[in-house]
Amino acid sequence: METALNELPLAIFTTLAPLGAGAFVVLAIAVCSLKLEAGQLKAIDRLSLIPAGAVAAGFVASFFHLASPLHAPSVFMGIGHSPLSNEIAVGMVFFVAMAVYVLLGMFGKLSLSVRKPFSLVVAVLALIFVVFTGLAYMMPTIPSWNSPLVPLEMLGMALFGGTLIGLFVLALAGAIDGRAAHMVKSLAFILGFSGFVAAAVALVGHVDMLGELWSPAVAGATLAEPVVPYLCGAGLCGVVAVACLGVVCFGKRTLAPAAVGSAVALVGTFLVRFAFYAMQMSIGL
Repeated sequence: METALNELPLAIFTTLAPLGAGAFVVLAIAVCSLKLEAGQLKAIDRLSLIPAGAVAAGFVASFFHLASPLHAPSVFMGIGHSPLSNEIAVGMVFFVAMAVYVLLGMFGKLSLSVRKPFSLVVAVLALIFVVFTGLAYMMPTIPSWNSPLVPLEMLGMALFGGTLIGLFVLALAGAIDGRAAHMVKSLAFILGFSGFVAAAVALVGHVDMLGELWSPAVAGATLAEPVVPYLCGAGLCGVVAVACLGVVCFGKRTLAPAAVGSAVALVGTFLVRFAFYAMQMSIGL
């Protein structure tokens, strides 16, 4: 568990940033599908600071992982060669696009003709960023992370938790309370539940993969034993969050279950990420 504690800034980053990014996918669906009133659009623009703030907080946390934050610009020298550099480059492109989109919306500078395509661009960049974040951990020197299940796990959690956060924003703005929002909520449920299934399947496969790994110092199966309580807690959070997602999308209430679901999904994702860093096996060990 000492490894996980040392990687705590990255656990925070890979929890907050992907979930905040995933929320913009649902917001793009709503913007492109609903006939929103001016007041609702204004509220959504203002409340988009919630997922944007999560992304920003995640990026800030990631800098504390560096031995010296002043050396951060040197990471860009590895673009095209280093998965970490590629992740940071894609992340910065997404962050800038997201920030511009949110700021223009808050200052009333987004016309409907610009808002729809811009929201889709931000959503696509968000998904690309999440995938590249997962790909950054596929490295031969750490076989316990070197699997395509890792980016799938990351994408699934981003879609699941991000969907709930996006629905929370829409519920606060009063944009998904009427019958007109039925299609958006149905799409959100499909998106969020698919993310949950993808993350769960990838996580189970990832843990099972550890049983086939070994090094002179440790067997892969022993890495999973200490994190079982964390994974069980994450599983419980996932079940509660899925229930909240169902209530938001098919029930009469939206705000309370969306708030609870977002919080529980955030906790569950952090538990998974904390366990992920504890299950680290380097070739040198």
